[in-house]
Amino acid sequence: MSTRARLTLIFTVLFGSIVVCLAVATYLLFRQDAYSKLDSGLRAAVDATAMSAQHEMEEHSAKGAGEEDVRDVLLHAQESTLPGTQILVREGGRQIAFRDTSDSALDLRSVPASKLRSGAVVQKWRIQARELAVPKFQTVYNIYAAKSVAATDAQLASLRRALWLLVSLGLIAASAGGYFLARKSLAPLAALARTIERITSSDLSARVPVSRASDDISRLAARFNSLLDRLQQGFDTQRRFMADTSHELRTPLTIALAAIQVTQRDPKRTPQDSDAALFVAENQMLRLKKLVDNLLLLAQTDGSGLNSKFSELYLDDVVSDAASIAGSLAQARSVLLAVDPLPEARCRGDQDLLKQSLLILLDNAIKFTPPEGKVGVSLRRDGRFWVCRVSDSGIGIPPEAKPHIFERFFRADNTQSIAAGAGLGLPIAKSIAESHGGSLVLVESRPGCTVFELSTPSSEEPDPSQTDHANSFAVRM
Repeated sequence: MSTRARLTLIFTVLFGSIVVCLAVATYLLFRQDAYSKLDSGLRAAVDATAMSAQHEMEEHSAKGAGEEDVRDVLLHAQESTLPGTQILVREGGRQIAFRDTSDSALDLRSVPASKLRSGAVVQKWRIQARELAVPKFQTVYNIYAAKSVAATDAQLASLRRALWLLVSLGLIAASAGGYFLARKSLAPLAALARTIERITSSDLSARVPVSRASDDISRLAARFNSLLDRLQQGFDTQRRFMADTSHELRTPLTIALAAIQVTQRDPKRTPQDSDAALFVAENQMLRLKKLVDNLLLLAQTDGSGLNSKFSELYLDDVVSDAASIAGSLAQARSVLLAVDPLPEARCRGDQDLLKQSLLILLDNAIKFTPPEGKVGVSLRRDGRFWVCRVSDSGIGIPPEAKPHIFERFFRADNTQSIAAGAGLGLPIAKSIAESHGGSLVLVESRPGCTVFELSTPSSEEPDPSQTDHANSFAVRM
């Protein structure tokens, strides 16, 4: 059964249950009211007869004369006062008076006295009774009034037919309304399903229309569109990654192949020419190996497969080792590498990977800092994280490039003429930091000042005396 059919059925059952309950309640209330009115009329007839009999008996000194007047009064009473009613007055088993304004075959006089009691129903006749005591004659009379319930039952039958008709129409309307509401409510889901059917890896442009109503389905459609946006962005990134990877892999292979082929086709080549060609090919193969190693490292960090290599280590030693390695490059480029005093920093991670991420930051800082410039390194505690800050006085990162610096193979325009590279360094460093539960962020960048911060969780409880929430470290240029 489809969701639309289930919702329609549920709505119909719920609405039908409510309508049936209302119909039953209406019928029972009307029935109770009808019988109450019938009983009230019979009690009024009994009371009126009792009052007349009391009056007539009190006016006569002879019992027989009083009973005769009671009989006359009852017989000559207007029919409009006792419509469709039988009135019977008895003393013990003796009949005193009887009046019948109905056309029924029932004769109240033939009904046994044991059945003549208030609230009784005899052959579809409702009965009310009362006693009248006449102390003057030391006599007790029984007065009975009876009326057929046929008219009331006919009204109730008509009401039942009307209610069943209303219930049937209500169920039909509920089914139609439930189907309409279910169809309207599920329309966004149907559109969502159609959109999903149209989506392929080559076309992720389809989107689900989102209504202005702030309901769950609208929010679901909006979130699905957001998911499609991220999915499309991921596919686009993957396509660019594959294209960039192909280009980066093809370039060194093309250069190496060209050097070898040119040398092979030169009939006048010398051993020196062959050595030069091999040197070019070797350099390009080394470049290719480095690129492949970086791609494998990115795949490892993306797959979160590094936890097995984690161990307790001192981050200050890692920072010191990375600074020592980068020192020779800084010296060769006449750049001052200044390392602030490093506090003892215990953490858990992969020492080689953390060192590689720091070397990437230091290598970039040194390469893009002009001679006589300065690169600064510091380490501080910030809450439960150790934060390594790398700053430089280089050319800075253009504002339009800042959102893309952590994308794979991205290179800012102002860096391509300064240093060669594949654009994988910062993505690798960021992936390493995130695989350790930390982060790599660009704090600021402008001409003359660029600051990166790499954080990783500490394996010790934070010491308030070492916590620096105000980022008070200043880069001295």
